[in-house]
Amino acid sequence: MSSGLPSSTPGGADRIVRVLPDEPGLNKTFDYLLPNRLRGAAAVRVGAIVRFPLNGRQMRGWVTGVDVVSTADVEKLREISKVTGIGPPREILALSRWAAHRWWGRPASLLRTASPENAVAALPTPRPGGLTEIAPQTGEVARVAREALAAGGPTVVRIAPQADVVPLLLEAAHFAGTSGLLVVATSIREASTLARRLKRAEVAVALLPQEWARAAAGDCIVIGARSAAWGPLARPGAFVVLDEHDDIHQQEQMPTWNARDVVVERAARLGVPVLLVSPIPSLESVAKYPVFTTSRSFEREHWPIVDVIDRSDSDPSRQGLLSEQLGPVLRGHDTVVCVLNRKGRAAALVCTRCTDLAQCEICSGALASHASSNEELVCARCTHTRPMVCARCGGSSFKNIRMGTTRAREEIEALSQRAVAEVTAESDAPPVSVKVFVGTEAVLHRVARADTVVFLDFDSELLAPRYRASEHAMALVVRAARLLRDPAVVGSSKDAVGNRGSGRVLVQTRLSEHDVLRAMVLADTSAWLDTEATRRRDLRFPPSSVLAELSGAGGPAIAATLRLDETVEVRGPLAGPFLVRASSALVLADALAKCERPSERVRVTIDPRRV
Repeated sequence: MSSGLPSSTPGGADRIVRVLPDEPGLNKTFDYLLPNRLRGAAAVRVGAIVRFPLNGRQMRGWVTGVDVVSTADVEKLREISKVTGIGPPREILALSRWAAHRWWGRPASLLRTASPENAVAALPTPRPGGLTEIAPQTGEVARVAREALAAGGPTVVRIAPQADVVPLLLEAAHFAGTSGLLVVATSIREASTLARRLKRAEVAVALLPQEWARAAAGDCIVIGARSAAWGPLARPGAFVVLDEHDDIHQQEQMPTWNARDVVVERAARLGVPVLLVSPIPSLESVAKYPVFTTSRSFEREHWPIVDVIDRSDSDPSRQGLLSEQLGPVLRGHDTVVCVLNRKGRAAALVCTRCTDLAQCEICSGALASHASSNEELVCARCTHTRPMVCARCGGSSFKNIRMGTTRAREEIEALSQRAVAEVTAESDAPPVSVKVFVGTEAVLHRVARADTVVFLDFDSELLAPRYRASEHAMALVVRAARLLRDPAVVGSSKDAVGNRGSGRVLVQTRLSEHDVLRAMVLADTSAWLDTEATRRRDLRFPPSSVLAELSGAGGPAIAATLRLDETVEVRGPLAGPFLVRASSALVLADALAKCERPSERVRVTIDPRRV
């Protein structure tokens, strides 16, 4: 399809290529002639990035077919203007079509993620040896990786947060051989750190996105953050997703694809194994794939010590947020990070008579005063209501306990007699001269290392109005554990035998018997996984179902269409967005595919993480 003046290709038969414009709003392909001057270009193959005229302007796009039979009048086809360079391999184009259907998006937006930042005219020659010289690894981490790889297909590998994952990567690279290994990390910083360590071990590594061409050449370990799921390694021999539970693997913009699910589908199409690595595997993965774990002694040795400060009998109006146990910790000489995550959290109510925390008996969420009644409590997580009566003592008077990071900094500074820095996502880089920090969960990412991490109000995480609150709470403890890990120890002989005790996590809570806290103290998430799976199943939350959120001016139109489809359930709007529930991802994708995209702005979040 095209328009304009006729073009001719003297000196041979006309070659026609099919291109997809790099324009998410234009979801169709067009046919063009490949002129003689470009026929010698080695990069003119499926996936190549080209420029071509369309509607009076030059556009960028990808070749989706070469030597195609066009249904348009060949005499009216226009010519490709330029071959910009090498683009994603053929398998990625097919994968982008699957992902566009799965997450209600456009292939062009996914191919943009899969393409190099700068034009790549040719690929470098892989260095001799590549990955063939990597020997089998020894140790507990390598053993469990080897067993998981031998099982084939997707497998979950549970490894404690302070254990070194490099032996797992080397074992996976040994298994993959010259086909190459593709690794998805949680951040560019983590990917860069791992790449440096692998290069020091004289292993061929390509760091995405800057070494895209080296990755496309193959015979190396390709490693990057979320977008590495679309890395250009043509036919990887194995895949690894690190911290597969982490929300960072999900794209925030539409389409809201998840790197874990993209990698699993990609591996299935190639028939190669994928290791989903995590200290706290997601319920979605555990429900689908076999789980491999290290020995219990190794797992315990690579979790930090977690101490629970039970505040269930304390009076918040008298003792405030800081317990007596924190005094010696804050006044010491170690580096201390205090976490107080208030942004986007519901206030907590405490009975003024017995200090019991108001908690939902259905889903264990936090109860708050009902907006339309002073005589009822409502759960922000499941909307269950009950009379404003304490479940423990029958009292009817409740106190709202809440403090922000600014006030907490002032109190910690007074108690510790040391300078305290407040750290949030919006603040500047933490000062290097300060050794006591307080902030939202951003402080766990912005401080380099600590000796002790204190969660000042862990109940705000456990009772947050989200069905995945427990998982998010555990993820924060995992991040704290990584902050406590001594970089000088990782990969050393001391790391091989365990380094538990090198750091400590203190958790202030009124829910000391909560399943999450028991799992953290025992360094064993097995019992929590069983309990949480039962609760999710009873409430029909993932992995028992698949969810989507509809928001924006165009949301009601899509919701109206979906209400006519018996395969999905539509609720809402609940405090803004509509919530759509389906029995599987395929059922949801098929239902959304029948909806006409409205002219108004709309956001469709598939697999929302914060419901």
